[in-house]
Amino acid sequence: MKIGDCVVLKNDVHKILYEIINIADDYVTIAGINYRIVKIVEKKDLKKASSYDIKNENDKTQKYYYNLLNQKIRNEKKYILGKILHVDGDKKYLEKCLELYLQLGIFAYGVKIDEEKMANKIDRVLEQISPDIIVLTGHDSYNSAGLSELENYTNTKYFMDAIKKIRKRDTNCCIIAGACQSNFEALMASGATFASSPKRINIHTFDPAVIAIKVATTSFLRTVDFNEITKFINKGRDAFGGVESLGKMRMMI
Repeated sequence: MKIGDCVVLKNDVHKILYEIINIADDYVTIAGINYRIVKIVEKKDLKKASSYDIKNENDKTQKYYYNLLNQKIRNEKKYILGKILHVDGDKKYLEKCLELYLQLGIFAYGVKIDEEKMANKIDRVLEQISPDIIVLTGHDSYNSAGLSELENYTNTKYFMDAIKKIRKRDTNCCIIAGACQSNFEALMASGATFASSPKRINIHTFDPAVIAIKVATTSFLRTVDFNEITKFINKGRDAFGGVESLGKMRMMI
């Protein structure tokens, strides 16, 4: 095995695809190709992904993508959609989400920032753009050693720090934060509007973007329909939760 190989965990019945991003002796750091998770595992627990594994997951992701594109978000009236700032710890994930926003005609400004650097760099980004919606995402994971201890999560604390920085400048924007298995309660307590992951499960690359799209295309006079959002998120409310929030779209008069 080498860096860049596509692998699966031997004991994973779902056969989630991972890419090897680092190797240190008998331990390997792997990151989800379509799911926002990173973890360190032993080499012996991995095997190369088969052509069937790769096709199966890629087909599901493509179906998810085209299902989103088929949703009608426009009407006959003129409007200004909410502006999205998407900050992602993974460049590949960021590019996939920016392509989705582009295809749907939603303005989104994307920035790749490592999770641990988000809080330090977010002020500089916000000096360049004043977004209505901010997505803070990338990778995360939970080691199952205790739900409440932040040290048991790879990147939750970094998302929290970035949320707090944003809230000092802007109390009105919609913040969508977290990745796979993130500490939902901690992210919400820090000031997120929507966050992952109430049931500490994996989330898909597009899940945070789905919420951002719904907020951007909902009138500022209406509450965002979270039930509608969960129709497009594979694991629904187990993957994401939040609080009531008004949309960010404004009609022209």
